[in-house]
Amino acid sequence: MKINRLLVVSAVSVLIGGGGFVTSKALADQFLTTQNSAPSMEQRESGKGKRGGGKFDRLSGITEAQKTQLQQIKSASRQQIEAIPTAAQKAQMEAIRNDTKTRMDAVLTAEQRQQLAQSSPTGGEQKGRGYPKISGLTDAQKTQMREIRSASRQQMDTVLTAEQKSQITAIRNDTKTKMDAVLTLEQRQQVEQMRQQKQQNRQQRQS
Repeated sequence: MKINRLLVVSAVSVLIGGGGFVTSKALADQFLTTQNSAPSMEQRESGKGKRGGGKFDRLSGITEAQKTQLQQIKSASRQQIEAIPTAAQKAQMEAIRNDTKTRMDAVLTAEQRQQLAQSSPTGGEQKGRGYPKISGLTDAQKTQMREIRSASRQQMDTVLTAEQKSQITAIRNDTKTKMDAVLTLEQRQQVEQMRQQKQQNRQQRQS
């Protein structure tokens, strides 16, 4: 189901993201940065159309057995997280996402919307990466879109209960522990370096 796929907190992102707590803000970002249809289950499992695809392959000396284990852990984590929100909560998140997309589209020109749709394999902007690729984007447009995203994240953050957020945190921590056990010390160090680089890139995009 499309909305379930949009709710996924990727276990790859969990691993790269390091420590800390997952709140509904993570789910909010997952919704707000997926403008069109998410990749199918078959695409995700085969590594096609996957957000940040190829991260496993970037780890030195990683074996096929390790990749299989990591994919199995990720799949189990995804299923657990998808089962947490109720149907009503998923509908709320979908409504917020659609409203956000409508308001963001209104900020862009027709040409910019077309560029945004072509900026990722899934036909939608991924985690803000599509915006720098849009030609002629003004500071005023960037400010408007940041304000829209901020307001939408605040709306999304109220959807899940404290108990549900705690459940997601527990799943995330368990997933990271299991993934760390599959990797060597050197590979875990590489993951930490990728996490730090990701944070730096995010800060640069927000500046």
